[in-house]
Amino acid sequence: MPSIIDPQTIHVDELPPIWSPVQWELTEEERVGAINEQATASLLWTMDAPETILRLLLGETEIQRLYQSPDDYDSEEQGEWDEEIITFGPYRSMKLIEVEREPDYLRLVYNFGDMGYWEFVIEPEKVTIERI
Repeated sequence: MPSIIDPQTIHVDELPPIWSPVQWELTEEERVGAINEQATASLLWTMDAPETILRLLLGETEIQRLYQSPDDYDSEEQGEWDEEIITFGPYRSMKLIEVEREPDYLRLVYNFGDMGYWEFVIEPEKVTIERI
């Protein structure tokens, strides 16, 4: 069901996280799959931490190839868009719509389209994430 966090599907274990690049010959299908997995991981790494957390909790990490810049792309901040470079972005867009920051307090509100509005309240000893 969209727009809820399902605690039963959140993977948790005691194993140390590791990653190794592919080091063997791949079929074309395997190569495309490996590129998509690496692109997803890299894209999540480039996002702001709260957006990444929310996408992971909601299971919304699917990506797509971008052939043109997203609507809110800022060429002054992100560089000139180059259609020749293979670029990926999230399949579902999410928009940061509100930021309230004080010395010991950060409140963020994201609009996740039909998945609703989500609020992060980050304090020195507590983080709250809820749908509003």
